[in-house]
Amino acid sequence: MWLKGALLTGGVGTVGTLAAELTCPAGPGGEACRAAAAPSWRSFERCAIPAGDDLGEPLLLTLAEAKDHCEAEEACLAFTFEGEDAESIEGPLSGNPVWVHFKTSFDCVDAPWVAWRKVGSVDSTAPGPPPASPQDLENARALSSFTGGAGSGVALCLLGQVRMLSHTHLALEQHLLQVLQPDVFLYGPREADHEPSPDLHSIQDYVADERWEVESIRDSLYAETRDSSRVLDLEYAQVQGNWFGSQCLDPPLRDNRPGSAVCSYYSQHKCLEMIQKKEIQRGQPYQWVVVSRFDFRWLAPHPPLELLQADVVWIPSGSDWEGGVNDRHAVMPRRHADAYLSSWKLLTSGRAKDVMLETLGAMKVNGYPGPNTENFLKARLHFFEVEYERFPNVAYLTCTLRSKSRWTQCFGTASNDAPGWLYKEEMEHATRIAKCVRSSWNRRKMKDCAEDISHLYRGLR
Repeated sequence: MWLKGALLTGGVGTVGTLAAELTCPAGPGGEACRAAAAPSWRSFERCAIPAGDDLGEPLLLTLAEAKDHCEAEEACLAFTFEGEDAESIEGPLSGNPVWVHFKTSFDCVDAPWVAWRKVGSVDSTAPGPPPASPQDLENARALSSFTGGAGSGVALCLLGQVRMLSHTHLALEQHLLQVLQPDVFLYGPREADHEPSPDLHSIQDYVADERWEVESIRDSLYAETRDSSRVLDLEYAQVQGNWFGSQCLDPPLRDNRPGSAVCSYYSQHKCLEMIQKKEIQRGQPYQWVVVSRFDFRWLAPHPPLELLQADVVWIPSGSDWEGGVNDRHAVMPRRHADAYLSSWKLLTSGRAKDVMLETLGAMKVNGYPGPNTENFLKARLHFFEVEYERFPNVAYLTCTLRSKSRWTQCFGTASNDAPGWLYKEEMEHATRIAKCVRSSWNRRKMKDCAEDISHLYRGLR
């Protein structure tokens, strides 16, 4: 079966099952795969599970032994032991055994104890995720009917500021579309129903589907998120950083956080839906999915697909802000697209914070300045065990003084309508590589033209 986990159509609302939901086949054929997914664990410091609901007597065990014991007992949902810190030198992570109390339910009261919860098992007291929509179920049935084969063709999602096409469309067509020959999918907002669709210039002939909606992403966010007040206004609001930027919403969320991350996640989700719909119509999956931006200014051709044959996500070099991974462009085999584009599903399922905690760690997630969108992408790739490679970048984000967002500045131009750049180091990096690549790629240039500028993004925002 070619497509794995196109939809979150059921299961319990836990992080431990999410990887199975997005990596096992949809429908009945994936039940055994999902059942075999090993549970994951989450620790809670200064948390004692109240007395009662004990699964037998306390046992003197190390942490690893306690997890194995609880995983072997279907009724075991958590365990707890006395101590101040889950990583204490005297605790079980040191290899020392402690008296462990196993529980059939999970609750937490403030006390000098540590609790571990099995978040990959069914907790009958926890509400399930929102039911799948009829359209989700129809898509799942249709997509699961595809068997075998690697697919054919390229699907390209173009996102971001469509108004920048007037400055970028010629280079975009020459250096990206003519190289990859993709079916292009476009999604974006419009102010009113009567507003005309944007001018697509020379990329119009490549468009397979476009959707311009009078949207209310804020309403969709609250409607689709289970227990939205707690998840959005409390749990997510406590995690700082532009990974949850909402100034693109009308009105923004309570903390008015800079950035447009929430809208970007929504656009990616909509684009994936359009790709799935097209695959059903054509009766065949795509072989590749590419995610890119309208406001990318291409200085040289994109690497051809024959140089990107490894079963990984290919990401351009540079822009790894705060230890994350460049989230502006990616080329991937179709089977990785659902994980790469899973941000909206993770957000609305209430699992985004837990995924980041599991992959980035508590210091990054709970500290200052918090995760950014690049960190969130890195977390998703690690969580779904998707490997990625880098190719030398030959494009940079362009802007004009007239066409820019309210949380960024535009440099390198003195005219309202002349193009400039958002990030000088990105522009200079792409310019140097483009001079090396010139008009064509080969395997040697993939290595010789590479340039590591990761040191420029450490400790910067």
